[in-house]
Amino acid sequence: MKKLLILAVLCCAPAAFAADKYACCNVQETPLHGLYTNLSRVEFFGGVAFPEKNWSENNTTLEIADTGFSGGIAFVRNVLPWLTLGLDGNYTGFTKGQDLIDSSSNTLDFRSGIGTGLVAGRVYLFPKSMTRLYATAGIGGAYAYVKEHNKTADTSKIYDSLDIAWMLGAGLEFDLDESVVFGAEGRYNWVGLRSDVKSRFGHDDFTYWSVLLKLGVKF
Repeated sequence: MKKLLILAVLCCAPAAFAADKYACCNVQETPLHGLYTNLSRVEFFGGVAFPEKNWSENNTTLEIADTGFSGGIAFVRNVLPWLTLGLDGNYTGFTKGQDLIDSSSNTLDFRSGIGTGLVAGRVYLFPKSMTRLYATAGIGGAYAYVKEHNKTADTSKIYDSLDIAWMLGAGLEFDLDESVVFGAEGRYNWVGLRSDVKSRFGHDDFTYWSVLLKLGVKF
């Protein structure tokens, strides 16, 4: 009987040592899905952008921009499972609006674009689930330009601006596997206007909506 007890102790000793070592070192398995503290991601996104309003010139509607494209890249990191902070870089290019005939009978058209660099955050619902909802917000700077083309004289001039920008949005994302994330996001974007653009068109800001699809990689 004593020999059997000694044999049982000897057989169980390696397992007990391994369990004790695992506990003392606080080893944790990385979750296969969902979000957790200190998780990082790089995300690529693209979609369409819709300018919110037209301007006016000499009591005539000035369609400064029409539906365009938007795309960019973001780096985000989970401070908490339900909270991320990161950097977001985006470029939006709008197609030209309708032609305008000015007071000198010149035919003009306009093309515009906006580049933004934002510090952005997200607050998640169901962060440990494979499918998650979130609200997002960001603030930073923007470079905006409007290219005015005089078709009659075949000349062009660029008006530009450097000012603050912010965005608010909401999104839905889900894990394709343990490292790849796919999702969709809608944003309302506000860009301040200064210098040339403000002087030429008499507006302090430009607003637009964007609808984006994104693909991200966890690491």
